[in-house]
Order: sequence, then C-alpha cells, then structure tokens
Amino acid sequence: MITREEAKGIADKLLDMAAGKSDAAEVFVTASERSGTRWANSSITTNLIQYDRNATVTVRKGQKTGSASARDWSDAGLRKAVDEAAAEADKAEDARNLPELIGPQQYIEMDGALPAGISYGPAERARMVRDSIDVAQKLGVLGAGFMPKNDIATCNANSKGLFNYYRTADVGFILTCRMADGTGSGWSGTMGIKDPATIDAKKLTEVAANKALKSRKAKAIEPGRYTVILEPRANARFLSLVTGIFGGGGFPGGGGFPGGGGAPPVAADTGAAGRGGRGGRGGAGADSTAAAAPPPDMFGGGMFGGGPGSAAEYMRGKKVGDKLFSDLFSLKSDVGNMVLRQSTINSDNKPAKPVTWVDKGVLGAFGPNQGASTNQSLVQEGSNLSIEDMIRQTRRGLLVTSFWYIRGVPATDAPLLNTGMTRDGLFLIENGEIAGPVQNFRWNMSPIVGYSNLTLVGKPVPMEMGEAFGSGNAALIPPVRIEEFYMTSVSPAV
Repeated sequence: MITREEAKGIADKLLDMAAGKSDAAEVFVTASERSGTRWANSSITTNLIQYDRNATVTVRKGQKTGSASARDWSDAGLRKAVDEAAAEADKAEDARNLPELIGPQQYIEMDGALPAGISYGPAERARMVRDSIDVAQKLGVLGAGFMPKNDIATCNANSKGLFNYYRTADVGFILTCRMADGTGSGWSGTMGIKDPATIDAKKLTEVAANKALKSRKAKAIEPGRYTVILEPRANARFLSLVTGIFGGGGFPGGGGFPGGGGAPPVAADTGAAGRGGRGGRGGAGADSTAAAAPPPDMFGGGMFGGGPGSAAEYMRGKKVGDKLFSDLFSLKSDVGNMVLRQSTINSDNKPAKPVTWVDKGVLGAFGPNQGASTNQSLVQEGSNLSIEDMIRQTRRGLLVTSFWYIRGVPATDAPLLNTGMTRDGLFLIENGEIAGPVQNFRWNMSPIVGYSNLTLVGKPVPMEMGEAFGSGNAALIPPVRIEEFYMTSVSPAV
C-alpha cells in the first residue's frame, strides 16, 4: 500500500513532468491489497491475495485532453505515461464544455485504515477460522465461509493545487453452517469492519450453527401476508432496492438491476402485490418545488424504463417534504460516521457532506448534486432493540435470516416490485417466541410498500447491501419488523 506521503510524491512527480507538456494536468493514484480466506466442510480451502497499483495522468492542451496509466512507478515509467498522455491530447478533438479544474478543498478528516485492520493477515484470519471450525464441530455442523480483507488507498491531485488521499482497511466474516445431510442451514456474518478485534467468530458461528440445527424438519405453512422480522442481512438486501430513487448514486449493491444481479427480470405472481399500505403525502418542506423526474437509467440500468410502474414514474413530481414511508424509516448518508469510517471525498473531488434522504418517513433530499451519494456512509436509523426484543414484541410472524436471488418484476401497479427467496433459516414466531422452523418462501414485495409498513426497528450493525460479499462498503443496517409482507409460494431453498 502507499502512505499519504508516498502518494503525494508520485502525484507531484507526474504533475511536474506534465508541467512542460500541457496547460494543466490531473492525476489519480491508487494501490490496493485484496485478500481473503475461504473454508468449506470445516477446512480452509483457499488463501488468496492480490496486489495492484496504478497511476493515471490526464493532460490538457486547450480543450483537448489525453490520458495514460502506469504501473511502473520509476521515473522512466512515469515519464512514459506523461508522454503518452500528451500524444493522446495532440490527436484528440476539442472537448465540449470541458469543466474547470478545482483547486484545494477542505475535507472532513477520516482515518479509514486502523493499524489493526492494515496488519490483519492470513495468520490472523486462520486463527479466527480455527475458532469458528472448533465451534461448528462441537455443535455438529459443517461450516463454509469467507473472510475478505480490503486495503485500498486512493489519491487525486491536479495542477491547480487539489490534493486528497483516503485509505481504507476492512475485514469481514461471512459464514453458512449446514447439517451434513443438507436438512438445515443457518447464516451469520458481519462486513466492512475496520477493527478486527470487534469480530466475535465464536459467537457468529454459534448463531449460524444453531439456526442450522433448529431449521431441520421445517413445516410447510400457507403462503400469504405475514408480519416479518428481517434480520440485518435481509434488511440490507431489501434496502438496496430502494436507495436509487433518491437520485444520489444508484444502488449500493451494484449490478445493472435493482436486485444487485445481472439477470433480466423474472416473471412472478403480481396479484395484489401493491397492497399493504403506503405512506401518505405530507406538506411541502423548505424546497416545495416538485423535482423533475430523474433519468430512467438511475433505477437499475433502465430495467423498468420510465413508464408506468417504474421507479422513475413513481418519483415523478415528488418533492422534498412529501411523506413516502413510515415514521420509523429514516435514512441518511452520515459522512464522517466513526463506525463506518468511509471516504469523505465525493467522486467529483469535492467534499462530501451529510445528507438526510428520509427523516421519519418524509423525503429530505432528492435529485442529483446532493452532498453525498446513497452508497456513502449510509445509515438506516434504528433503536437499541435486539432481535430477541423484537421477537418478544411480536404476536405472530416470521423471522427471516437472509434473502437470496432478488430480481425485479415489471408491474404497472407496484413500483419497484421485486421477487426473491428466503433462505438459511426461516422461523415462525408465536406469542413472542420462536415456535419452530418453516419452509422457505418466494416473496413479492416493493420496498416502497415495505418501508411504509414498518412497526419496529432494532439496533443497526455494519452490513453489506450487495448480492456479493467482500466489497468493503458496508452500511449501518438495523433489523426491522414489516407488516403485510407478501409470501407468494413455498420455496425449495434450504
């Protein structure tokens, strides 16, 4: 990895070399370590590590620009990149509306790479995996998991005096426990953790193992509308389906579609899926001007276009101050959050600022050019309630561990309708207690409806929102209780 001083040294060299060959220049420097440990059948299968580094210089000659990159950071390698960039600029056509370079900026200070996170290597991961395997074997289950580590440094600089640097180092622990005969499955995990000492591998393994043990002999119950408690992982996936409607940076989970995958929409039962209640319209806030409809491609790569039933259509005419969700739903980009410790630099190199997207169900920010995007320091506000507290306060419902294979469903009467499956532990709640395991369901639900039907919110924890694990950009996500969640059919998932 590179320190702030090392990054500045490379950037300064490139800018000095470019000074005599261009009118202006900008530089992007990055270096990364992406590593991880995988295990299956209670045995480590893989230790992997990938190092990378790159320096890109873009030079300007009038309205012409040219770019080149170098992984060779010797003086000769950097000079070659500058020469190539200058040659590209000579051949380029004038760029229309070329933006002015910005000068020095003042950012919220953030140390995203703690010493413990930086030094956390394969030996430390192996010890944690050993602890997990010991617990799994003691409880009679097979464990399969992944411990990713990311250590990434980035630097931007230009000839007008801009310089910024951010380094992040984080780890995760993701575990599935199963019975040897495949009759039960349980999941547990945490992601985007800056201080590995806060990960309790034994406790997480006990959670996953006990779910695997208790999910055996699951009973079939009728599909229908249920009160559900979504644990943080399930809620993180569900939340990822709605963040794009605010126009602040698309879906944290990535992928061309709202579900975070890459597949086209699948057909599903849309009967009455739009029911279940939505928040009403409230009075206008400070900005009472109705926002223009955002472009369709910000809602998942144009999957729903901008026509009837699309997210774009739903948001058309919405304005700051409108009531869209339950009073229990508040969402913000808490730039500077000391648990997440994420970058305070926007993609345009301007300082990121805290943004409240929704405050107690009321739309607080909408449209482009906000102070942050919805994949920066995202926090869904909650309470101090544990999942056990929420179960005790639930007369009848379902405890959902995780969702799998979420895909969008075009539906004219239900914007952002999605379908998916429960898995890795689904349990019936009766009279404030877990009554036993039930067979998994396929579900159809819109997060617009779901977050209008909140009745309890628990304690937020760091959790990835995407379909995959290991990207290192976690959000603070609570467990939630949602009424009238539509389970459409029994699923064969374990």
